[in-house]
Order: sequence, then C-alpha cells, then structure tokens
Amino acid sequence: MRDPWNAFMPYPDADVGHAAVGPLSGLRLAVKDLFDVAGYPTAAGNAAVLAASGIKTSTAPLVQTLLDAGACFVGKTNTDELAYSLIGGNVHFGMPINPRDPDLIPGGSSSGSAVAVAAGLADIGLGTDTSGSIRLPAAVNGLIGWRPTYGSLDNRALRPLAPSFDVPGFMTRSLEPMAALMSALGMPAANDRPPSILIPENVFATIDGAVADEMIASLRSAGMPVRRTNAIDSFSLSDLALAFITILQREAWETNRTLFERSPEAIAPDIAARLLSGSRLNDEEVREACRIRKLFSAEIDRLLHENVVVALPTLAMSPPRRDAEPGCFAAFRSACIKLLCLSGLSGCPQLAFPIVNYVANASLSLFGARSADRTLINVARRLRAE
Repeated sequence: MRDPWNAFMPYPDADVGHAAVGPLSGLRLAVKDLFDVAGYPTAAGNAAVLAASGIKTSTAPLVQTLLDAGACFVGKTNTDELAYSLIGGNVHFGMPINPRDPDLIPGGSSSGSAVAVAAGLADIGLGTDTSGSIRLPAAVNGLIGWRPTYGSLDNRALRPLAPSFDVPGFMTRSLEPMAALMSALGMPAANDRPPSILIPENVFATIDGAVADEMIASLRSAGMPVRRTNAIDSFSLSDLALAFITILQREAWETNRTLFERSPEAIAPDIAARLLSGSRLNDEEVREACRIRKLFSAEIDRLLHENVVVALPTLAMSPPRRDAEPGCFAAFRSACIKLLCLSGLSGCPQLAFPIVNYVANASLSLFGARSADRTLINVARRLRAE
C-alpha cells in the first residue's frame, strides 16, 4: 500500500486472515501499534521496545474479534512514543501527516490510525484512549471518535500506559460503521427512553464564543430536550485535570519504569521528563487525586442515571501547526486535558463527531452513563441529520 501520510509502520506484510462474511465485511482495519498482531512486532512507538519485541505469535483478542466479524486488516499504525502524548509526533518513526490540513498536527497518540482513516486508507482505525488519544485525533482529522465505557472491551495483548484509564477505542469517517462496530462488539442496546441533553456552561465558557454558539445551536436544532446547567459536578476543571494528570503520571511511570531504567537514552526527552515527573510524586498527592476521582465519578453517576447525555466541546482550542514550538504543544495539551479528562476520571463513554455544515468543522462530544455507548450514537445520528 502506498502511504504518503506516514500513517503505517514500515513492517513487512504478513498474512492476517479474516472471516469472509460478517457484520464488518468490506471494512478495512488499521491497528495502532500497541496491540499484538500475529506475524508483526509491537513497538509502541519506541525503537528499544521494537528491538525487544520479536514477532508476535498470537493476536490481541479484541483485534481477533474484529477479524472474525469480517474486518480486513491493512496494517499496524504509527503512535506517539509509548502512547504518552496528544500531539502525534514521534522522534523514532516520524509524525504522520494530517490529510485535512498538512500544516497542522495529526493529534495523538492514535495518530496513525486517525490519519489512515482520514486519508481513506482504512475504514476503521483501532487505537487507544487514555487522556484523549482517540477523541483528540478524531477531532483534528474530522472523524467520528469513540472512547468506550471503561472495561467494556478486551484489553489483553495491549501494551498499557495508565491501566486505570486505558481504553481501546475507534475512529471512522461516518456514524454507520461506528454503529456496526458497537453492535459487532456486543455493546448493550440503547434503552427506549429518549435522553435529554445537558449543556454545562462552565465548560462551553472555556472555548471560543463563536464555536460555542454554533455547537449549542446545533444541539437545539435536533428537536431534543436541551437544558443548561452551571456545571455537572462540584469540582473545577483545573482540579479535575490535576487529579487526572497525577494518577496518569504515577501509572505511566510504573508501567514504563523498567524501560526507563534500562534504556533512558532510548526515550525522547519530553516523554522521559513526564515519566520522571511520575516517579517524583509522593503517595499523599496520589491519594488525594484518587479521592477526587472517586467523588467526581459518584457525582457523574448520579447525574447520568437520570437518562441525561452531556454535550461537550471535544477540543479546548484549535490544534497547533506541526512546526510549532514545544511550548505551544504543551499549552494545547494542557488546555485539552481539562475537557478530555472527564471521561477518563468517570469511566463513562464519550463520542466525538464534527458539526454538520460548520465551516471550521468543529468537533462536538456526547458524554453518557456507563454502558450507554449506543445511546450516544443514536443521539449523534439525530444531531447530524441534515
């Protein structure tokens, strides 16, 4: 396959079979290079991990489920190093090119899967989402992005980053293949009661006013019950982001400590610095972060139990150029995590999708109760109906 976008890892082709008939027949599957696929190594975006990998002899159960449903494997895709960024860069294997706007970052860490789908090289992009690594590149590349309910999909033979947040997820160009995926993966059916949409004003106040107005107008045009609220919980976005980052950094350090201690020079300086930050956290900081997560999760469960879907902007700001200074990348990452961390802290599903007919193709998200993944796709269908 010709790949001018650097979406795929440059591995020799190996035969990966799939069912001839199934609900995903005819759909091409690109797999983030964190999942094992028989006949291929798993590099996780790091040259030292690649050197130690060897060729895998079995396929991750989730990937096998997709193959058994008829999806056709077309390659393993590029990822930010150790899946520990939201930008899409990689000092070992290069940054994929955003097909929508080659001057902008592709977003990460599921950068290659997003670019493969956006470029028409795949129909399904399998990736992972810890702090936004499905939702953010989906938004940047104009795709549908689904972060499933935490723990609902099999994550065996998947290299972890922060296990209490890591979720396998998907990107597609439209809602129909995403709905087929949810069905093929056995996600619970949506209930018959139409949900109401909740708009948290404190969240929409953080983004550009014109974009916020367009999103809210889109929500109101669908003819569904819509109401506003000051906030969906008792915590500030900054406090939630700090709690999230604290837990993330501690778990990322624990996951990658052996690699860091054996081959520190094999890790890009910015990734190494974040790993070191996790090593320096004290137990009290982590306990406080876990306390906030528990309280926040309980508040969200109470709110969403009432058949409510929360509408959120997917991104806090426009993505930077691929040649921007590191400080711009850091500012973008920090701003976006304040919105993206809500799903991670609560374990609830989130679906991101572009607003129909909006000139900037801004991305809106729906955030729902645990196991309400298919409710989100139903609401998105109504919002995107022309």
